[in-house]
Amino acid sequence: MPLDISSVLKEGKGQKIEFKEGLSFLAPEFVAFANASGGRLYVGITDRGEVHPTALTNRLKSQITDIARNCDPPIEIKISQADDKVITVEIPEGKDKPYKCKEGCFLRIGPNTQKLKRDEIVQLIQHAGKIHFDELINERFIFQKDFDKDEWEKYRKLAGYPSNIESKDALVNIGVASHREKKILLTNAALLFFAKNPQQFFPEASVTCLKYRGQTRYDIIDRYECKGNILKQLEETLTFFGRYNARQIKITGAPRHEEWEDYPSVAIREAVINALIHRDYLYDISHIYLHIYDGHLELDNPGGFIRGLSLEDLGSKAARRNRMLADLMQRAGYIENAGTGILRIQEALKRNNNPPAQISATNFFSLRLIARPKNLTEDDLTDRQRKLYAFLTQRGKVSTTDCTQIMGVGSDTILSELKALLLKNLIQKTGKGKNTRYFI
Repeated sequence: MPLDISSVLKEGKGQKIEFKEGLSFLAPEFVAFANASGGRLYVGITDRGEVHPTALTNRLKSQITDIARNCDPPIEIKISQADDKVITVEIPEGKDKPYKCKEGCFLRIGPNTQKLKRDEIVQLIQHAGKIHFDELINERFIFQKDFDKDEWEKYRKLAGYPSNIESKDALVNIGVASHREKKILLTNAALLFFAKNPQQFFPEASVTCLKYRGQTRYDIIDRYECKGNILKQLEETLTFFGRYNARQIKITGAPRHEEWEDYPSVAIREAVINALIHRDYLYDISHIYLHIYDGHLELDNPGGFIRGLSLEDLGSKAARRNRMLADLMQRAGYIENAGTGILRIQEALKRNNNPPAQISATNFFSLRLIARPKNLTEDDLTDRQRKLYAFLTQRGKVSTTDCTQIMGVGSDTILSELKALLLKNLIQKTGKGKNTRYFI
């Protein structure tokens, strides 16, 4: 398809488009696009948007190719003569970031190519997944002074290691420590499990638990900072959660009664373990938060999705931000290390008659759970009823039209489901006709 130069000029330079009159400063542009999300560079157009016809000769094509190959690492590009006036160079997003050239390391930000400073390069490396925090040796940790023998002994029993094995030998054998110049050096993963005071090295490696009155963060009625090693943080977080996880006894006529919880404990345990293992410990300006409100809770975990993983992949693909932490947790019997944590959370919620978990991810991975509906008069809810109940919990008063739009089904189906929730005394309604509204 021939290039429409007028549309290119009208669009102008941007995140994925750059103009060049000649070949000067071409390598930084290639590097900037490869370090970002890719882009297209037009040779033969000036910064002012004036077209200077440029033919793609074999010599010119070879020069452009050499510039891309001399970047570190080499960048694969596609060169074409879109018409008889402009050369198009397509630069894909790089798979081996960061890229640099002799002028430095660059990144495309909007219509500009920006040279990165040291800390920005480090952030780019982290984002590309080249640095695994948990596998780094921590030079500040002094084994004789900082190693917690009691915590190791607890872990040894959980993992089933023989009592006569030396802690140093065991740690080296499982790959979380190494010998260097007659010293034993621990990785960050081992430090988070076996240091006497992990927060001495990583102040943000903790969990803050908060209980609020009502549905907002205005009125805090309880707060606890869970510190210590990872397993202690897990234990203390679950203890705090247990204070506010109300239970209901259901008499069924069977020899043993059934017990329902606001939130299934197994789901919260799985969620907190996932947070402790998969948080981004390089994001050292925040820690994990557990927010408990009246009717719902939220677990916020520093670090969004792991590179290459999306919301749709949860439960079907296994990816580990901190592989060594996950291995240590698996050896102690806390996880299966199979990427099934989210599935177990959703299944536990379903069995307990909670609505499905709501998941979002930006700089934080956030899990939102809604409490089990009170006053159930039948054994369970359908999946649609759970989702409808969750929608009303979020939105307050809603109309039938609101429900049909969010649920994607017809009004007759919605009316039937709303009637079922009314009969279970889970929701109420007010108004008549078009003014009818439903609420918790």
